[in-house]
Amino acid sequence: MKPGAMPLRGAIVVTMAVSLVGGAALARGVPMLGVGGYDPVPGPSPWGPDDEAGASNTQTPDKVLEAKRLIKEGKVYRLGHVYEPGMPTFPGNQGLSLEAGPTSVIQQQVTNSEVMHGEFGQMGTEFDALSHFGYIPPGSTDPADALFYNQFTGAEVLTEDGLAHLGVEHVKPIVTRGVLLDVKRYANGGQTLAFGQEITLAMVKKTLRAQKMDERDIGVGDVVLIFTGWEENWELGTEGYYTQPGVGLAQPGIGIEVAKWLSSKGIACVGSDNFGIEVTPPKPPVAPGVVFPVHHHLLVKSGIFMHEVMVLSELAADLAAELQQHPHGHKSPYEFFYVYSPLPLRGASGSPGIPLAIR
Repeated sequence: MKPGAMPLRGAIVVTMAVSLVGGAALARGVPMLGVGGYDPVPGPSPWGPDDEAGASNTQTPDKVLEAKRLIKEGKVYRLGHVYEPGMPTFPGNQGLSLEAGPTSVIQQQVTNSEVMHGEFGQMGTEFDALSHFGYIPPGSTDPADALFYNQFTGAEVLTEDGLAHLGVEHVKPIVTRGVLLDVKRYANGGQTLAFGQEITLAMVKKTLRAQKMDERDIGVGDVVLIFTGWEENWELGTEGYYTQPGVGLAQPGIGIEVAKWLSSKGIACVGSDNFGIEVTPPKPPVAPGVVFPVHHHLLVKSGIFMHEVMVLSELAADLAAELQQHPHGHKSPYEFFYVYSPLPLRGASGSPGIPLAIR
């Protein structure tokens, strides 16, 4: 922490009562409710006041052993895009460049290296850490007043040298059971979802039933992947995958309804083949200023990680084929061994890297 940065966690209500609308309510322990009674203020972590690992704490030896039993064929799926200069990037992202380093000759051997530049933690197939989003309560515009996961404050997290807390280096390796929800196939007639189309809880339940599963088949420590078909737009570039002409950011995805349902299951991570998991353009805010409610609810409120811009089409096709071949089987094919460990980049808000599904 930089000199002069006041550690406020544990005493946030005292500071906020002076400067923020609703501070008196917080000091009395009364939640600040938003639209529809949604409380945007994050609570304490169930893993203690110093927890920075969030839902990756669910990754126990028993969870690994449970997931290991799902490997039947030994087929491995790379669930991400190739990183390369010129690939689609989030608007405003500086993109990726790769420069060849000098070729060295050591007697009869040649060695090569590269130098890479770019916002590497937040481009392509990306993994969001818990520091990626925070919440500034009404009455303030100061990032120092922001509340992050486990009630860390902006004054604690944000420094001139990067993020002092909740960096991606705190995430424990995710080795667990994965579940794919093929919403495109089973809840949208096999058609790629349209931008602005929200995946409702009814669509999720319809997908589960079609996959010979039910709500009980998603549990603590699982990773849930959502296939929308949006992946096919990757080759169109930034405009086509991230944005639409005259619209701006645009994608299908889940809303707060499904985000709350997933968090109630205690999952470790949710991923999708779109760029941000949640439906865009955003729906009306669930609380004042909370325009990206899924990011807020999963990362800030629940400590659940988000894996974006995934490649899920091959896995989805194979799982559908297996279900078709064994329609009366006793076990759904839509579960698999899942493994991902982010690069431990100290103070980073996210990480590149390709997760693997193994069947």
